This record gives sequence, structure tokens and C-alpha cells, in this order.
Amino acid sequence: MLTIEYENGGATETIQYHSAEDFMANQRLEVPDLEDYYKIKQATLDGKPIELDDKTIIGLYKHFDDEGE
Repeated sequence: MLTIEYENGGATETIQYHSAEDFMANQRLEVPDLEDYYKIKQATLDGKPIELDDKTIIGLYKHFDDEGE
């Protein structure tokens, strides 16, 4: 389970995906769930924190893309 806690217009929101692959597939849609520029407060995959250099949605996407997820 991928859990993303992010900032949206000053509010903190949380969204979950069954896997990193589901997240990536959603981000490729014409209208994805999340905007690329949203700032990530915290992201976990199967309960383990994900360390990101770029703490945005696009940064998380690139993190998984670089890992070949």
C-alpha cells in the first residue's frame, strides 16, 4: 500500500494506492488524482517511509520510475 500525505492549498490531505504501479498509472492519465507540484509531507510504501530529494508528486513519480517500479 502506498500512502501519500500532501499539501493542497494549505490543507493536508492523504491518498492511498494499492501499489506504486497504481500511483504511476494514475499519474499518466489525462486528469490524474494529484497535481505534479503538490508538496509531499510524507510518503510510505508498505509502512516504510520513502526518502525523496524532490518532495513533490513529480519527484515521487520520478523516484519510482528510476527504480523501475
